[in-house]
Amino acid sequence: MRNYIRTFVAIKIEPNAHVLDLMQGLKQVFVKDRINWVNPAGLHLTLRFIGNTNREQLYKLVDRLGTAVPLHNAFNMKVVGTECFKRKNKPGVVFAKIEASHTLQLLQQAIEKEIVACGFYEEQKLFRPHITLGRVKSVRNNTQFCSIIEKMPDKIYQEIEVKELVLFQSILKPTGPEYRPVQMFSLL
Repeated sequence: MRNYIRTFVAIKIEPNAHVLDLMQGLKQVFVKDRINWVNPAGLHLTLRFIGNTNREQLYKLVDRLGTAVPLHNAFNMKVVGTECFKRKNKPGVVFAKIEASHTLQLLQQAIEKEIVACGFYEEQKLFRPHITLGRVKSVRNNTQFCSIIEKMPDKIYQEIEVKELVLFQSILKPTGPEYRPVQMFSLL
């Protein structure tokens, strides 16, 4: 048995019909490309990927997040378009953008502070709120692929009321990652 589990803190997303249509449309446009599309039931906005977490760290995380999260108010966020992250000038991840929000930024910073206080490393990457829709394995034409993604309309696909955060366990499987809630934390 392992002495650790892979964890992350996220906002669970229940996609509406517009987001599901967006995903279906992307699948149809890129049917000949190799993309591992995310199961809509697993959509989420990661606030902080933590990684390997032992039992002692897990208890500490639950305790600290359970104290810190309820100090923040519930809020709304908007899914507003699509984009792709690139690796070595090749598309790597297709994602739905989240509209910039001071409230979301403050919440993410508070989560980061608590995770670091539990002994984890400080995140070096800039927080770019997004919902991963697919992980790109290969495409026929890199330039065309990114151009199509970036030309998708920037419109409000969904407005989401955020009332809780979830500490998830990520279990890697051949069919794709499985996410199991470990603990939920309600916002004020």
